[in-house]
Amino acid sequence: MKAAVLLALTLGLLACESADGPKDPVWGKQPCGSCAMLVSEPPHAAQLVTADGTRVYFDDLGCMASWVLERNASPPKMWVRDAAGAWVDARSAKFKGGGKTPMDYGFSHAADGDASWADVERAAKKRAEKR
Repeated sequence: MKAAVLLALTLGLLACESADGPKDPVWGKQPCGSCAMLVSEPPHAAQLVTADGTRVYFDDLGCMASWVLERNASPPKMWVRDAAGAWVDARSAKFKGGGKTPMDYGFSHAADGDASWADVERAAKKRAEKR
């Protein structure tokens, strides 16, 4: 009886979780939607939800920017990780460039950063044009 009540409570909590909210990937097992590397470094992780509800994870902010640009997409939801491990809306977040990141795009979320999501996209576009 206790197990049935516990199961019902667990399922109820899961049902209350927003399908559109950020969710952690399976760290070290979830492939990046752009480069297929495993998403294993939380400070550099990013994710988005497409218009049809598909969730896509990335190992580098630049990978997410490249994915968006390559598809000319406008995902309704996009998040990046902050230093404390919380997911932050990518479009309103601030970033610092020049750091070491998994795919060497160099951008990381930073509350005191001076770069915007548009700057990350411009850098990804410039990198794609060099290929």
